[in-house]
Amino acid sequence: MAQYKDIIFLLGAGASVEAQIPASGEMIDKIEHLLKTDEKWKTYRALYDHIKSAIYYAAGLKGLFPPDVQYNIETLVNTLYELERNEEHPLYPFIASWNSRFVSLAEAEFARVKEFRREILTKLKNWMSPDDTSKANYYRGLVTLQRDINFPIQLFSLNYDLCVERLNNNDFRIETGFAGIGPQFTWDWERFEEVDNGPPAPEVYLYKLHGSINWKRDESKNLYCVEQTEGIPAESMQLIFGREFKLEAADPYLFYAYQLRRFSLQAKLIVSLGYGFGDEHVNEILAQALRREATTRLYVVGNCDKPDCIESKRQHVSSTLDVNVDQILVHEGKTKQFFETNNLKNLLVDQIVPGDSEF
Repeated sequence: MAQYKDIIFLLGAGASVEAQIPASGEMIDKIEHLLKTDEKWKTYRALYDHIKSAIYYAAGLKGLFPPDVQYNIETLVNTLYELERNEEHPLYPFIASWNSRFVSLAEAEFARVKEFRREILTKLKNWMSPDDTSKANYYRGLVTLQRDINFPIQLFSLNYDLCVERLNNNDFRIETGFAGIGPQFTWDWERFEEVDNGPPAPEVYLYKLHGSINWKRDESKNLYCVEQTEGIPAESMQLIFGREFKLEAADPYLFYAYQLRRFSLQAKLIVSLGYGFGDEHVNEILAQALRREATTRLYVVGNCDKPDCIESKRQHVSSTLDVNVDQILVHEGKTKQFFETNNLKNLLVDQIVPGDSEF
């Protein structure tokens, strides 16, 4: 009898690039273009240049230089948030004085930092909501796969977009922790629990580890989701930036991190789609699962279409996670091609160590 927990999925930003949703690095390119061409954004140019230079300077002190410096939209937004805290930051009493040029650029009470961060988040929300949602139709490969394996799919996503949720309908239910749309349907962790003799299980359990563009909190901090994202202020968006926020006690982030650890330890095949292995916390969870069981494999779907790229990717992932390279498999092609593969179930089952699966 097949065991659906044999295979779990991890979605990174690269999985949605072919749906015309920019990845983290591409968002930086878009921001830098706006800083050069848009009159409103030009006013933030000097502030941005100063912050970016400081990030690279700090990396250089650790012996890291381009292209090894981790600099993307998350790095930028998290840095802005930390600076925005100003006197509320726990390290503030230990800082004799701020860089004088930065203080001048940030203005009184670092107001410009807060404004700049808000502008970035507003743009991010727009980028996550492309006009032509049909570009993400390749995600329907999840529907075909689930019907072939005939078990719920455990899907962990680092993305803020709604590509997976749009698959939800009366015949294919995506469990997100919400019974419906609106403040009367607050997030409930028990919806992810398997109950004997309970209602039919959903086709997909979706764990959005970094939040979602359609999440809001009420005055009591209860989480719910909305249909339209226009009414969510940028500063109130429920998105996670930075390592220190990923294990905060507020639901659902800690719960989702626990579920990733739990299911990765049980899995025989972890399928990574569009993930660049830049998240240290997620990397630690993956590495723990691979080290715990030598037959567990990580199947990486990135952007490789040549043999030398595939081998280079295997070595890079192995080195990043510090695990046996024989446990790393790399798919030839991108996410869209992967989801549109004929007999996808058989492709994945073939990656499991022979005799180690009950499929």
